[in-house]
Amino acid sequence: MRPDGVILDFGGVIALSRKNAGWQQRVAEEILALLGDAPLPLDRIADDLDAADTAYSLWRDAMSRPAEPVELSHESYVRDFIAADWPPASRNRLVGHESAICRAISRTQVTRTVRPGITRLLDWCGERSLPVAIASNALSGSVHREALDDFGFSRHITAQVYSDEAGVRKPNPALIHAAAAGLGLSASRCWYVGDRIDRDVLCSRRAGVAAVILTPVPHAPPRPFHVPVEPDHTLAKPGALVDILRPLF
Repeated sequence: MRPDGVILDFGGVIALSRKNAGWQQRVAEEILALLGDAPLPLDRIADDLDAADTAYSLWRDAMSRPAEPVELSHESYVRDFIAADWPPASRNRLVGHESAICRAISRTQVTRTVRPGITRLLDWCGERSLPVAIASNALSGSVHREALDDFGFSRHITAQVYSDEAGVRKPNPALIHAAAAGLGLSASRCWYVGDRIDRDVLCSRRAGVAAVILTPVPHAPPRPFHVPVEPDHTLAKPGALVDILRPLF
């Protein structure tokens, strides 16, 4: 079916991420400045940031099983995943700063670069007035919005929906439904492009999109468990979708 809109994942489709060495220490310095007269050793904060990142990664994998998973709030991530065992005075100093801390983590932890081929797809959609939305899991969607601005892609994007802002995460179909609504469409009139079967393809099938496109990231870790869904097309690069769309327009 010719789509009336295209919905994209952010990580793995729009951008590729490379983890930065020493990010824990840099974020720990920002947190230490917030603690004022209730400080903790810098290395303790950095270790807890590293542990929180590992725990959150395992939690994200587990959340591909429920039918309607919710996203952790910034408050829960900071107070439960990072600072659960901190002295009360130190934990209390973080109140009101949770979103800023999550933003600092997301901004500092990885370097994001444009995935090869995505510019071709976005330009083609723009030339044909085919609207594009983003539906993506994110610790801090504001950092993804900033990256789209930096890449020069914001002009191509009509709607952006991120899990930390919406309160639900893929494979909860509500995230895709919200992105489709941002285009003024139903999910059944859209195609979805993502890089993971256990989150993107499963979410797309649950949402009832017209077609699901998988663009796996080279050398990505294997899916943590079997998911009984498959994409309609698997492409090496997002730009290859143009060759599938062109005959329909």
